[in-house]
Amino acid sequence: MPRLCWTAVCLVWAAGRREFLASLVLRVLTGGLLGAILLLGGGMLASVLAADRGTAGLGEAVPRVVPLMLAIALSAVFGAVSRELHTILGGLVERYTQEQVVAVTAAVELEVFEAPIFHDRLLRAATGGQQRPTQIVEGLLGLVGAVVGIVGTSVALLALQPWLVPVTIVAAVPLLVAVTRGGEILFGFSWSVTAMERERAYLYHLLTTKEPAKEVRAFGLGSFLRARHAQLHADYLADLRRTAWRRLWVSLRGTVLMLLVLGAAITGLLWLSVSGRMDLAVAGVALAATVVFAERLTNGVMSAGRLYEAARFIEDFTSFVALKAVVEARRARRAAPAGFSTLRVEGVSFTYPAGHQPALRDVTMEIVRGQVVALVGENGSGKTTLAKLLCRLYRPQLGRILWDGVDIADVDADGLRDSVAVIFQDFVRYALTARTNIGVGRHIRLDDETSVLTAAKHAGADQFLAALPAGYDTILSAEYEGGKDLSVGQWQRVALARAFFRDAPFIILDEPTAALDARAEHDLFEAIRSLCHGRSVLLVSHRFSSVRSADHIYVLDAGRIIEHGTHDELMTSAGRYAELFTLQASAYLAQGDGPRPDRSNGNGAQSSGSGPAYFGLRQDPASQ
Repeated sequence: MPRLCWTAVCLVWAAGRREFLASLVLRVLTGGLLGAILLLGGGMLASVLAADRGTAGLGEAVPRVVPLMLAIALSAVFGAVSRELHTILGGLVERYTQEQVVAVTAAVELEVFEAPIFHDRLLRAATGGQQRPTQIVEGLLGLVGAVVGIVGTSVALLALQPWLVPVTIVAAVPLLVAVTRGGEILFGFSWSVTAMERERAYLYHLLTTKEPAKEVRAFGLGSFLRARHAQLHADYLADLRRTAWRRLWVSLRGTVLMLLVLGAAITGLLWLSVSGRMDLAVAGVALAATVVFAERLTNGVMSAGRLYEAARFIEDFTSFVALKAVVEARRARRAAPAGFSTLRVEGVSFTYPAGHQPALRDVTMEIVRGQVVALVGENGSGKTTLAKLLCRLYRPQLGRILWDGVDIADVDADGLRDSVAVIFQDFVRYALTARTNIGVGRHIRLDDETSVLTAAKHAGADQFLAALPAGYDTILSAEYEGGKDLSVGQWQRVALARAFFRDAPFIILDEPTAALDARAEHDLFEAIRSLCHGRSVLLVSHRFSSVRSADHIYVLDAGRIIEHGTHDELMTSAGRYAELFTLQASAYLAQGDGPRPDRSNGNGAQSSGSGPAYFGLRQDPASQ
């Protein structure tokens, strides 16, 4: 308990020490005023009883009213200010904890996100960091205020009947045990439902967000997903009810035991008064002080219970945050190569944390400066995985990747990725302005409007972005006022502009034209060499015909490179590349029963009937 409380104190102190100190001072003053109110009230009551017995005048009691009212007024003011500080401090703690969680998620390796246990820990840390801060502040300040109040009232009780202090403290012990046990029960419940809550949150996301909405409706999944969500919620509530009843039973037992001891103490106090062993005024003040002391002690115990309960969840948070130090300690510090001449992959194998089979097996390849290299293969062959390793998002379990002769596993990952521009097929569509969507490619140059426009023009995005309601300042999401969404093909051009804007020596384009039509794809690939002049480009594609002009082509199958060479070399060797290239081309030619689209060159001449030419990859006759 002391360790967890100290952890909570450190957390609150780090989040808002000024507000915390002010709250502590106010709690101390309020607790001190409580003792003063009891003593002033006791003196006034004694004066009133003396006047009633005729041993003193009522005038002696009147002057005592002013300081008593002043103390009560100050107590009310301090309480009001303390409540507002409590609200502010809760917000500060929530911000602090969220920043700590985000710092960890931003620092860990990408492969960590493949592990389910990480997501369970992340959820518990986020819950502990976002939902418990207010409870921590409330419990901590409540405990401080209760302790100060206990000290103040105990001073009054010690002056009246000293034996009441230890008896009342003993009465609170069963309640303290009960609330601590209740906190353990709640923590165990929250731990057990973590996976269930993750699934329920995912189903809620499917039912309430835009991206999955079209498919949910197209397949009529609404009722199915709602039923599953409702069942998970029902299971959660059933577990919550059982937990609540267990906590209630534990709390009732502690409360009953406390009341029995406290009742015995009050009975003894009344007996002393009735038997004449104690003055009536003293007995009245002692009784009031005992009740207040018990109330403050109970509040203190309950505050300690809330603090302990929250601290158990905060322990999840602090252990998660501690991962950042572990990650930082393991981070390679060697400076990344400044330029780019050669990237060589030597015998690389990689298996995802949750995978049962290697995604890559003994891969060896080379990319030289200025080359356009293609990586082709069927879906699931490992193309995207290899691209992620090349830009140091993952580290291979076997083999090494050498950037200008330096193993990239031994250099600063952020520094290395600074020299890489990568656009994956599942690129992010930021609900931000068009300008920002391109500028995040190199966010430190976000204000470079000229470069943003140039990148958009290179990617063929300038025309439709300029035509938006607010031009490049239009938010690319219909979920915001004045925003407008783009087509899939337009989004892909924005993503390409993002890669061009990054202006890196090594560019990875993972299925960069999947949403473009054949002619647009052809035009883009023809332009890539000039757009990326002097840079190395890795094109990842499952369209074999799209990459025929690459300097070198590597063919992946089941995680292995099965052949490589130029387009002509691979076609001559009649291997897998030639087989799949011909298969994909024949799929277009098989549709030739009807009239073909007009592919005239402007003089009425049709293009040749070869597969590649038919779907937009015509060669210049002079080059044949």
